[in-house]
Amino acid sequence: MLASGRIHFSQCRMRRHLPLVVCLLLALGPFLPVRAQVLPGGLPALPRLPAGTPIDTLDAATSATTNALLSATWSYRQQAEALLREVPAQVARAPDGAVMRRAEYLALDIDAAEQDAARAAGFQVLREDRDDAFGMSITLLRDSRDRSPGRALRVLRATLPGRAIEPHHLFLPAGGYAGQANQTATGDTGLRVGLIDGGVDASAPALARTRVVPHGCDGRSLPQPHGTQVAMRLVAGAPATLLAADLWCGRRVGGDTLALVEALRWMAQQGVAVINVSLVGPDNSALRRTVEVLLARGQVIVAAAGNDGPAAPPRFPAGYPGVIAVAAVNARGVLLPESAAGKHISVCADGVVDSHTRGTSFAAPLVARLLAGTWAAPAPGHSADAMHVLARAARPARSPRCGLGIIAPT
Repeated sequence: MLASGRIHFSQCRMRRHLPLVVCLLLALGPFLPVRAQVLPGGLPALPRLPAGTPIDTLDAATSATTNALLSATWSYRQQAEALLREVPAQVARAPDGAVMRRAEYLALDIDAAEQDAARAAGFQVLREDRDDAFGMSITLLRDSRDRSPGRALRVLRATLPGRAIEPHHLFLPAGGYAGQANQTATGDTGLRVGLIDGGVDASAPALARTRVVPHGCDGRSLPQPHGTQVAMRLVAGAPATLLAADLWCGRRVGGDTLALVEALRWMAQQGVAVINVSLVGPDNSALRRTVEVLLARGQVIVAAAGNDGPAAPPRFPAGYPGVIAVAAVNARGVLLPESAAGKHISVCADGVVDSHTRGTSFAAPLVARLLAGTWAAPAPGHSADAMHVLARAARPARSPRCGLGIIAPT
């Protein structure tokens, strides 16, 4: 009997809803050079924008395409491949294998003379984002010569020695949504909690008792299936104030590093005790430093671990020390085959909403809801305290990959 160390072929075939090819790939996964997530039904076809459509046009075609990208239960790699295939003029593959905004780079803490040096090397300075409260400045650069990302990074790092230089990475959803926003309202707790995701449909029945405070998009936040479903799991129909930062604004390409950093800074300004991030991406210096500041201030960040499978390296921000990284199990407490695993996992939670909606995106808000009911405001030490809260609340897991155990819905 062939086994991967993670799932036996015979056990897989007992799950009759899984096709034979899926079981074979799960069993052979560690021996294959590429371990992309394979899901029943394959990848859905994506609608294409009409030729010449402006990148930032908020029209029906753009919104439909964005919803399609955010609706499939894909791994980060699968979503990245879809973007590279569908919008190559806007995105590129970074040397670390992640997806990035094409020809855009971030330089941390460079001064005016260094900006001039970058210009001389062929880079435009698009903007400088300086925040003294976070002790960091981020300069957004664009390569006017459109060199390959590897070449551009080598030139920038040689031009700005000693500075942190990163691709302008994209952070993508860690779960898929294909149903209707019609969950029944339950529970009766007053929560104040943060959500960084796509736009939230405040008219969803499950959010009837939730005051949604939107942020971003110049007041033009557009509802997205992923963000709305995560919001519903986060508040569970209870009275709540949801501070919701929209990173997509209805565009095909969103969720970039600067948008995520800005959203986290806004959450800090609002004094949100617990923030749910159901997005995943690569390690990035700007994001890492921002997360470190929030954790030091006592804000708790709960993040989906991702759907690239147990053999994949950690995704971020879930992979950063101090962040509550959540993996996904089913109702029986069995780790989902696509769920991330590893030493960085804090806990597991149920990541299956229905037969079409699953992923670590929907496990994370169950954990965030529990923690949001614990504190009304951030305070130093809450990140460490959160692990004690979860240790008391968790029930034993069937899988040793669930960290402290499984957090049941409340």
